[in-house]
This record gives sequence, C-alpha cells and structure tokens, in this order.
Amino acid sequence: MAIAAAGLSGVSGTPSARAAQPVLQAEQSTVATLPTMSSHWFLPATGSESYTLYNGDTAQILGTLPGDLISNAAFSPDGKTFYVAVTMWARGDHGPREDFLRAYDAHTLALVKEIELPPRALAVYKIQNMDLSQDGHWAYIFDMSPATGITVIDLKAGKVVRTVDTPGCALVFPWKSGGLSSLCGDGSLTNVAVDASGAAKVSHVAPFFDANNDPVFEQSPIDRHAGIAFFITYTGKVFETSLGATPTIGTPWTLSAAAGQPVATTGVQDVAWRPGGKEPFAYQRATRQLYALMHMGTYWTHKREGNEIWVYDTTAHTLLRRIALPADCVGIAVSQDQHPLLYALTGEGKAFVMDAASGKVLHTIDARIGGIALTPDL
Repeated sequence: MAIAAAGLSGVSGTPSARAAQPVLQAEQSTVATLPTMSSHWFLPATGSESYTLYNGDTAQILGTLPGDLISNAAFSPDGKTFYVAVTMWARGDHGPREDFLRAYDAHTLALVKEIELPPRALAVYKIQNMDLSQDGHWAYIFDMSPATGITVIDLKAGKVVRTVDTPGCALVFPWKSGGLSSLCGDGSLTNVAVDASGAAKVSHVAPFFDANNDPVFEQSPIDRHAGIAFFITYTGKVFETSLGATPTIGTPWTLSAAAGQPVATTGVQDVAWRPGGKEPFAYQRATRQLYALMHMGTYWTHKREGNEIWVYDTTAHTLLRRIALPADCVGIAVSQDQHPLLYALTGEGKAFVMDAASGKVLHTIDARIGGIALTPDL
C-alpha cells in the first residue's frame, strides 16, 4: 500500500497529470420560477399525495402541489394562484381535525396563504366540491358538518364569510356572477345568491330530473363565462341550464339520439352507448362543444371506463365526431383556447394528450395519474 501510494503521488506531480485534472466549481443554488400560465397547462391528481402540473405542449412536468386523496384544487381565473383545500388530523388518522384552503403562487409554487375552514365534505379528488367565482373574489366549498352547506370564502380578505345551509343539496356550480347552484336529492336545484358583502340569499326551483330513476351526473360541466351548466343524466339526457337566482332549464336532448343511435333507457338489459367514468364530461366554450366519454353498457354503468369520446355541437344538438381512444379511460378534460388540447386519463395512471380537433395523440404520459385533471379557465 505504501508503494502504491508513492507511485500515485509521483504520477500526480507531473505537469501533464496536473493539467488533465478538472477544476471543481462551487455549486450555486437557484430557485426556478414558472412563466405566465398557459391554457395548455393541466393539473392531474397523481398518486395519493400530490397534484402534478404539466405542460400539455411538451408533456413535461412543471411542478407539484401537495394534496392527498381528499384534497380539492382549483386554478384562479387570472392564472396567478393555485388553491388547494386540505384536511388533516393531529395524529395522522385521528385526533383534532383541521381544514384549510391553501393558496400557492403560480410562478413559484410557494405557499402564500392559509385560510382556516369549517369541516368540509371529504370526497376523492371531486372537482365539484370546490370552485371559484369568475371574478376570483369568492371561493365556494361544499360542506358536511354534518348538515350539508356551502362555505363562502372572501379570497381577497383571506377569510371565511359565512356557511349557507343547503339541506339535501350538494356540490358547487358557479354562476356567471353573483352566486352558485347545488344539485338536490329530489331532482331540483338550490340557488345561493352572494352579494358584494358576502350576504347570501337562497332560492329553489322545482325538480326537473328523475333523481330516483335517471339521476344527473355530479360531474356535469359548466361554462362560468356564460353562466351555463349542462346537467347530464345517466342515460345521456342533457339539460342545458342558465344558472342564476331563477335558473332557466332548457328542453332536454339526448347524447345517443343526437348521434343517430337508439336512445338509451333505464332497462336493466338495454345495452346502448352511455356516458361514464370518474370525470366523463368536458366543455370547450370557444367552440361551444361538449365532450363525452362513452361506452357500450346497460343502465347503471355510469362509472364504467369509456373507449370513445363523442364531441357535440351544443347549439345544434348534433354529433360532430367520434374519437377512438388508445385505451379505456376514466376521465377527460379540455383546454379553453382557440386551438384546444384534449386530455384522456386511464385508470392505470396514463394520460393521453390529444389534438382536440383531430383526436391525434400528441403525447402519452405515464406517471400514476388519477382519473381527474384540471385545466385553467383562461
């Protein structure tokens, strides 16, 4: 060992050996920032502990936000903030419970604010459990404490304003301005008008769908800019609704009939094309097109994966195209720009990024992605 050490010492001392050795540089720490939010970013739930932000154009990861299976997330309308509603227990799975609405800066992903909440409803990555007003002033969160209600949060002041009781009604469907509606177990809507001070006034409409025999999907899509909801039943009946204190509910049309297919019924042996999945609908407001994840099945297969996406003109009530998927998918989303991207998510963790006009697959991402993805409403 002494001889070997001496030999190495002699070699290292030669001019040629010294010249060949790299000069080590001191490491410099940096903090990356994100550019201005793009309409082609999307935020799927990944695994059971985070949301992961992707650039749909490149399929590259931009960052991650903490959030477990019972968290809910939302983009701010101005694209400057991510909001995540979280619940935690002091001893992991028991002990004192705390609920928060967290605000993250969209450029740095730094936590900038926490707003303490009353107990909220706990549901797996359900988009309709939390949403924001179109002007970004209010957040609306569905509660169960144990009665159902909606908590109204003033995002500018950073505080809870009030909780509005909505007995027998659930979920959040924001209006163009001034409030939100909730779906009710009797087939009706409860409507909560919120004024500039946060004061709330509740109204109701008569039942318009058969909640016992042909319920409406909780995942029915909305267009906040126009104040329109598309309440879609398990058989594919579509109720286009102008939301507000006195909603206007349009005459229903059906997905199957608009596609020239036999109308799906509630018969237990009636095999037909039907919508289904964890997040089976998406709406693209620039084109007024409705995207529906479809499968062949009997009644009560509303959670089944779909192998096609059907695209509808919501003005003419006609089918525009059918997009065959490379694998069965459980959820879809679409960007809100003039050249939209379509996202289809499998139950095994993959996401297909597609051109919404042609259905061509542009990227395939395999990263433990869940069945739900958010897109900015820019």
